[in-house]
Amino acid sequence: MTDLVRRAADLRPILARNRAIGDRLRRLPDETVEALAGAGLFRALAPRRYGGGESDLRTAIDATSEVAKADPAAAWTVMILGSGAWITGLFPGAAQDEIYAAGPDVRVCTVLTPRSTARAVDGGWRLSGRWAPASGCLHSQWAMLGFPFLDGRSGVGLALVPMRDLTVEDTWFTLGMRATGSNLLVGEDVFVPAHRVLELGPAVRGERTGNRPDVPRYRAAMMPTLAAYLIAPCLGIAEAVLEHVVEQAGEKGISFTDYERQSDSTAFQLAVADAAMKIDVVRLIGHDSAAVVDGHAAAGTHPDQLARARIRLHTGHAARLCREAVDGLVSASGASALADSHPLQGYLRDIQVAVRHAVASPASNGELFGRALLGVTPNITEMI
Repeated sequence: MTDLVRRAADLRPILARNRAIGDRLRRLPDETVEALAGAGLFRALAPRRYGGGESDLRTAIDATSEVAKADPAAAWTVMILGSGAWITGLFPGAAQDEIYAAGPDVRVCTVLTPRSTARAVDGGWRLSGRWAPASGCLHSQWAMLGFPFLDGRSGVGLALVPMRDLTVEDTWFTLGMRATGSNLLVGEDVFVPAHRVLELGPAVRGERTGNRPDVPRYRAAMMPTLAAYLIAPCLGIAEAVLEHVVEQAGEKGISFTDYERQSDSTAFQLAVADAAMKIDVVRLIGHDSAAVVDGHAAAGTHPDQLARARIRLHTGHAARLCREAVDGLVSASGASALADSHPLQGYLRDIQVAVRHAVASPASNGELFGRALLGVTPNITEMI
């Protein structure tokens, strides 16, 4: 266990204590945010030259999954803001200097979809748009927002915008992941200087310009990094549910049967074994994906489209396995797990939201991998 993973695991009592409060407030409590920041989780993927951790991907996955065991919304926020810190490391140096002028714990929320209009002006861009869902925006100083290029280039740009230039609309009313505060960001005619813009297409293809290509962490493949990291909150949720169900199995019976202990039931044993197997597979997928991403980065190579599409495919499969594991364990535990007061109900709600992120879609990921495998062009997205 690395130091970052150990620090994340040590936060479990604080995060668990505040979890219900965050669910009610629809934002992370200040104590939770301070604890995560103090443990270095938000800056784990930030550049080392600014005081960040520049962590390897496997460590980031393992640490974030530890957070999810106590509070899935906190883990999701760590994952999104950690991704923002990492992508910021791909921007021109002038942008990084500006972002990290206040220190390594500056937080950047991200909405990469280009939900805006844009016009080129002298020295940069003017953006107007409505971007959502912006997980972690209530705890961020900056936002990274997608916008369409309209200056003769095709594709999407990413703009770094101070939160003070944006308005947050309170729109995040959901089944689960409530404390992520994934609200709507609104910007009207916001000026973004050119040095705070990153062209998404070249970044996805591994083309680097002036953003420290000598550092392996920041020459890693973009979408495989983000996709693999997304596995972490889902894995932690499933692990927490398995842990709870196993702990209760020797004390809880099965209604309308002669079993006074769930652990004596063959059906229950099989359900737990099936869930544990799925969780083991997810952990292997996460670690293997991280090894592929970081292996290419260390070697100075960029994985081809098929290899990148395979990681998207595996992310979708991992998400589905986590949902199936949680559903199976909750069913095995019994109907009482659906009560508002039961600790498993929150995990059940959270996993339903987490696995429906677009990057984790088994159907879309299967299609883009199938196209890549068969050589069908164009693919359904450049985000591979």
